Amino acid sequence: MENFLSLGNSSVQHLRITLYFCGFVADVIKLLPDSVANQIAAGEVVQRPASAVKELLENSLDSGATSIRLLIQDGGTSLIQVMDDGKGMSETDARMCWERHATSKIETAGDIYSLRTFGFRGEALASIAAVAQVELKTKRKEDKSATFIRIEGSRVLEQSYTSATDGTSISIKNLFYNIPARRNFLKSTTVESKHILEEFQRQALGHPEIAFQFFNNGSETYNLLSADLETRIKEVLGVKKPMLEVREQTEIVGIEGFVGMPETARKTRGDQFFFVNGRFIKSPYFTHAVQAAYAGAMDEGSFPLFVLNLSIDPSKIDVNVHPTKTEVKFEDERHIYNIIKAAVRKALGQHIAQPDMELFGLGGLEDFLKSVPGNTQNSGWNNHTMKMGTGGVPTFNPFESGKKPDKQDWARILGPIDETSDIGDYRTIAQNENKVAGEVEIQELFGLENRYLFAKIQEQLFCMDFKLAQEKVFYHTFRERLSKQKGVSQQLLFPRTIELNPAQLHLFLDLQNDFQSLGFDVGYFGGNSVLVNGLPAEVSNSDEKMLIEKMLDEQERTQGELKIDKHDSLALNLARQATMLRMVNMDRQSKENLVKALFAMPEPFLPFRNKKVIVKIGTDLLDQYFIR
Repeated sequence: MENFLSLGNSSVQHLRITLYFCGFVADVIKLLPDSVANQIAAGEVVQRPASAVKELLENSLDSGATSIRLLIQDGGTSLIQVMDDGKGMSETDARMCWERHATSKIETAGDIYSLRTFGFRGEALASIAAVAQVELKTKRKEDKSATFIRIEGSRVLEQSYTSATDGTSISIKNLFYNIPARRNFLKSTTVESKHILEEFQRQALGHPEIAFQFFNNGSETYNLLSADLETRIKEVLGVKKPMLEVREQTEIVGIEGFVGMPETARKTRGDQFFFVNGRFIKSPYFTHAVQAAYAGAMDEGSFPLFVLNLSIDPSKIDVNVHPTKTEVKFEDERHIYNIIKAAVRKALGQHIAQPDMELFGLGGLEDFLKSVPGNTQNSGWNNHTMKMGTGGVPTFNPFESGKKPDKQDWARILGPIDETSDIGDYRTIAQNENKVAGEVEIQELFGLENRYLFAKIQEQLFCMDFKLAQEKVFYHTFRERLSKQKGVSQQLLFPRTIELNPAQLHLFLDLQNDFQSLGFDVGYFGGNSVLVNGLPAEVSNSDEKMLIEKMLDEQERTQGELKIDKHDSLALNLARQATMLRMVNMDRQSKENLVKALFAMPEPFLPFRNKKVIVKIGTDLLDQYFIR
């Protein structure tokens, strides 16, 4: 033993390897039990309750169902139940479907490239059963009784016969009950419900011919009958205005769907849906094509509504990229980009008063669509695509400007609101100028084109960015209210009930207390309705519905994509709305009050959103201007 302990590290390692091969050291590699393997696999397939909803809805679609019902409780953590009137399963299939890699969709690896179904891996149900308590009822038309199976943590606890209607019903109870750490990572009930709602909307929009129902905690959120796509879009997204139809068929891809008119564009990307052969996908590249088609037709920083389905030969795409199956690879991606862009422009050209496609820099759309690769009678493909600045260029990159379509330009949209960044020089200025801060006496005050405000204070001249100064004052006022949870409300003459779409309602309920802290006297009225009794005094003259919808849109964007502090974004969003209302026909007294409020701040000379708010116009600045 003493000799063994005296060995160096390298000698001990050599001895261990020798003993291992001589059979004196136990094996360390073991085959995991199926239950453990399924729990690990569930980490990719079932990331949250909405993931389980997606898998169950897709299974119902694959079963040939014409009616699907979804019920959830507590954001899907307590219960997720999907019922359909599909073809059902036999007793053997009802047991086999819970095994890993058990599927009826494919038999060989090559079948993946001829898929017409949504599922094919055979992993989803096994993963769900590993992390939840599951019950299955299924019955085929030719069967006299239904099959009932109860599973918990991958273990089949019961299998029997029962009575049920034709089709399948799957209940998922207490998701992640046996993985407490994973359950703790779930968001609030409101957030998880919102994700489930979004998944439901995707499936409902992708299959308007199927009837869908959605119940959340016993309350009916959607009851959608079989309809055409335009009707389904209006029912699901709450669109009131007419939309523009997109319909083109080429040898590469067929495009069907609707896009919103330019004036209906929103400040968030929420209502943008791409489907490939009925399967929802996420494609920043193709989204960029639609956005580019609207160039010059809508305000910068706005995003159009669209629901577009691409019909493509399954052999030309690969859906086996990610377990969620929302990422798809395309064989001819660049040309599809061009066709999407051209088709959307054509729809816009029929709506805009000047339908000449040269308005968008594209001539002869019909010729363009006829000149896709494969049409040897027309050699103008490269010319057309070069004219559009995309196809035909091997090094083409639609993001070469540095703005990727799936991310927002932070400063361009909202501007940074961290007032502690990039302020080294301003600290010195503030220290020198703070002697004029606090209660000030304004000797002279005048404005320039409603953009700049000049004030003479203590024989010194200051120039202020009118709009930014007002935003800064409002922002700090609203931020303080959120901190103290005490708002000032101006009561409406008559209370008003406004209707929100389900996604907006979920966000509103999550932010209701914060809205009240800002001065909104609001409450939930039932269904998708919100009761408004009062508004913050600073925005009391605004339209209640428009104001709340704008606040929710901005909050969804800043919380969803930019990930800034909730209270910061709420205060800034309301400050922007209040500023637009306040700057219309401000009298002299209001301008004086603005200047006094600005100088009353602890450090008025610090920048706001990384922009100067106040500039002192002294002899030193004038000397530089006149080169003295």
